[in-house]
Amino acid sequence: MNSDPYTSGSKQWERVGFRHLSFEIDRTIPYISYVVFTDREYAAPELLNYSFNSYNYRSNEFHEDTNILALGCSHTLGIGVPENLTWPSFVKELTGIDDVVNLGKTGASIACQVGHLTTYIRTFGPPKMVLCNFPEILRYQHITESGEIVDGSTYRGMKDNSYTKEQAATQSILALATLEAICSANQIVLRWQIWSSHDSEDYIEYKLSENFNHFVSNKFTERYLTMKDPYVDAETNEVLGKNFLGEIPEDCCSDLKKRSSGCFNYGHDRYSVPKKYQTANLIIEQKERDELKKSTFLVNNSKPIAHLGSHAHWHWAKNLVDSI
Repeated sequence: MNSDPYTSGSKQWERVGFRHLSFEIDRTIPYISYVVFTDREYAAPELLNYSFNSYNYRSNEFHEDTNILALGCSHTLGIGVPENLTWPSFVKELTGIDDVVNLGKTGASIACQVGHLTTYIRTFGPPKMVLCNFPEILRYQHITESGEIVDGSTYRGMKDNSYTKEQAATQSILALATLEAICSANQIVLRWQIWSSHDSEDYIEYKLSENFNHFVSNKFTERYLTMKDPYVDAETNEVLGKNFLGEIPEDCCSDLKKRSSGCFNYGHDRYSVPKKYQTANLIIEQKERDELKKSTFLVNNSKPIAHLGSHAHWHWAKNLVDSI
C-alpha cells in the first residue's frame, strides 16, 4: 500500500494536482480530442484542435529532468488558439528548446498554479526553468463546505466571490513568495509576468516589482493589444478594430499574422454558439459555420469577448525570454 497521500490516483492528488473540469474529453483516441468550450467555439479541426497528455494538460507528457515549465491560466493553456501559436510554443521557437511542459489551467489563481508546480516537483523533480504568465492577484483559491478546492475572483466571480480584495491579494502574495522560495531552493531559473494591463494597477499598488526578484514588467499588455469597436474582416476572418487610444494598432508581426488563420488578434472562442450546436466535436459545414459566425460574434462594451490571440502570445513569450 502506498503511504504517500500525494501520489497519482489519490484523492489529495485529484484535489491539489492535475485535473481539468472545463472540458469534455473524447477518449475515442487516447488523450486526443477536438475539445471545445461548447458555448464559445465552433468545432473547426482545420483551424483549431486541442490535444492533451495523460494528465489532461495541453502539453507533452510530464517527465523527469524537464527543461522549461510554463505556468499560467487559460491564456497559457491557449484557449482559442492552435497549440503551435501559444506562448509556451513560442518559447520553444525563441529558445530552441523543444522540451517545454505546459501546466496552464483555466481560471487558475496564482495560488492554484504554484500548488501545481509543487505537485510536479514532488512527482517528476524540479525543472531547470519556470516561466509564468500570471493573471490578476485578485483570483484566489479556497475550500468549499463540501471540501472541493475552487478558484474565485473578487471581481470576476468565476466560481465564488466571497473573498475581499485584501484577502485575495494576501493569498496571491504569499503564493508568489512561496514560488520564489521554491525556485531558489531548487536552483530553478524563474521569471514571471502578468498578462493584463488593467490588472497591473494591483501589482503596482502592492509593490510586487519592488519586493520580488523575478518579476518582469510586461511591455505588451492588454491595453495595447485589446481592440474596441471590433469587426470581423470578411476576407481574413480576423477581428479588427482600434486600440484604447483610438488608433489603428501598429502592424507588427506580419509573418505571424499570415499563419494565424483568423486568430491573430483574438482567439476562436469569440462566439455565442447556439444551444443546438453546443456539442463537443460537432463538425458543421464551413459555409453554414461562416454564416453563424457573422451573427454570433460576441461583443460587450465595444470589446470582443474572447481570449487574446497569437499576437499577444508572441509578445508574452518574447518578453519572458528576453528577460532571462
